[in-house]
Amino acid sequence: MKHYFRNLFFGFAGLAVFCLPVAGHSARKSEAGAMADSRKADYVFMEAMRQHALENEDAYYELLGRAYELDTTNSEVAFYRGYYDLMVSREDSATFEKGYAMMKRHFDEKPDDFYCSFVYGSINDQLGERDEALRVWTSLDRAFPTKTEVAFKLAEALASSQDSANVAKSIDVYERIEKSQGKNIPVSTRKIRAYFISQDTASIFNEVQELIKSSPRSPENSVFAGDIYAMFSEPDSALYYYNRACEIDPTFGLAYYSRANYYKSIDDSVGYDREVFQALKQESLELDTKLELLTGYIRALYEDPAQQPRIQELFATLIEQHPHEVAIHDLYCSYLIAISDYAGAAEQMSYALDVDPSVEDRWRTLMGLYIQQRDFAAAAKAGETALKYHPESPMINLVLGTVYSQMKEYDKALGALDRSLALTDPYNQEELSSVYSTIGDIHYAKGDTDEAFDYYNKAIEANPQNMLALNNCAYYLAVEGRDLDRAEHMSALTLKDQPDNATSLDTYAWIMFKKKDYVQAMVYIDKALENTEEPSCELFHHAGDIYFMNAEPEAALDFWEKALELEPENELLQKKVSHKTYFYE
Repeated sequence: MKHYFRNLFFGFAGLAVFCLPVAGHSARKSEAGAMADSRKADYVFMEAMRQHALENEDAYYELLGRAYELDTTNSEVAFYRGYYDLMVSREDSATFEKGYAMMKRHFDEKPDDFYCSFVYGSINDQLGERDEALRVWTSLDRAFPTKTEVAFKLAEALASSQDSANVAKSIDVYERIEKSQGKNIPVSTRKIRAYFISQDTASIFNEVQELIKSSPRSPENSVFAGDIYAMFSEPDSALYYYNRACEIDPTFGLAYYSRANYYKSIDDSVGYDREVFQALKQESLELDTKLELLTGYIRALYEDPAQQPRIQELFATLIEQHPHEVAIHDLYCSYLIAISDYAGAAEQMSYALDVDPSVEDRWRTLMGLYIQQRDFAAAAKAGETALKYHPESPMINLVLGTVYSQMKEYDKALGALDRSLALTDPYNQEELSSVYSTIGDIHYAKGDTDEAFDYYNKAIEANPQNMLALNNCAYYLAVEGRDLDRAEHMSALTLKDQPDNATSLDTYAWIMFKKKDYVQAMVYIDKALENTEEPSCELFHHAGDIYFMNAEPEAALDFWEKALELEPENELLQKKVSHKTYFYE
């Protein structure tokens, strides 16, 4: 500011020294230069807007800055520059405040610029600057009284102020809108919200009745009335209007949906059940609403086996109405998984993939469902098809490698896993560990024990918390009789993480057996048996061996016989059962 006054002083002093004509010529030249810069600014600004339309945001920002430098008096350019700064400011409060001030300046200078003022008002709404927003919308409404969007903004700003006088004014504005639009639910909703702020319940119900009178044969209005009465705990009136909506239009799905929620709110399960079926059969009800209703219904009743036929009937109805809607098949699949119907779930996921094969997670779900059923051929086929759509997926290759391994197609398994390894993000240590661990499993199955342990070590190095790698490495070390102390340490880590996991308990029991600590082995094999609903042949076999070494041959024989039932071709088990004694091989 000091420099400004000094220059101003020298400028006036110069008038006493130089002749007046020279000073006048200089002023005209300065004015001409300013006008030239202003014209340049206009051209640059127009080019900025063109670049913005082309989505070249960097060029847009640079050109805006140049236009503003050329003519800082142009408040419109300042507005756009300020708006950009405000949008990108994030945590930079100084840039934010500067941008906001530039926008405010333009509004103050040109409040009749509809677009810019509307944007500025909307930003104040978002920022919670209620007084400034109200100032903007009042000014715009005065300048553009026929623009409904401005009237709505003004009414909302008045109501949000919480001032009783302003709330009353907001209702006046809504009634002005009604005169041009007629009675309708959106305006009535806003009026009711304003009455609610004023705690004027009588006016709320009066508004509902006025809406009904305006169009007495409208099912939408009746449902709206029912919802309002339900909100104010007037159940009889709410049910009356829901019933009326169904009578006016028996195909109006929203009425059945609302009536279903009403019955649910009063714990009338019979009424709720009936209305859900009615609602879902109405083709007029939007699919998202149907899915919302069905999801709530399933969540409440899926654990009851008696409800399963009814739920499946609902799905059948929806699929008949919307056979190509993936969301229905997804939801049906999730429900079938929840009730352990994996074959049905796989069928629904297949339908979803027929419609939209682009979602990788669906393919992995389908493969998992086939694996759950031990249908490895189907899982492999699904994985091979999935790779046609997602050839760069490390996870599909990983699952496919696991499936090939179960089919004993070890070379194909290793091929899939090598692809998975190549595609996996080298910085994703957890995924790398999973791939290494699975490769280790396959090498062990092939009899390549040294290579298997190399990969287990890589898996554990990449992710020391990979419990599957720790358990498998520990178990196979025990089977091989190698480094039993290390095996015990790794197995103990898995038990600390998963103390009730039957597989981890069995591994630890077998390590103790190999270390000839038969008492401890029995403790852990008993825990393993307690924590599994369907013991495997291997678990029963281990139990028999451990019980035999604990001098309980009858119990041992019982376990061996159970194991042999599950794997009747096992020659070692045949020998143990036949001779009723333990054999090493």
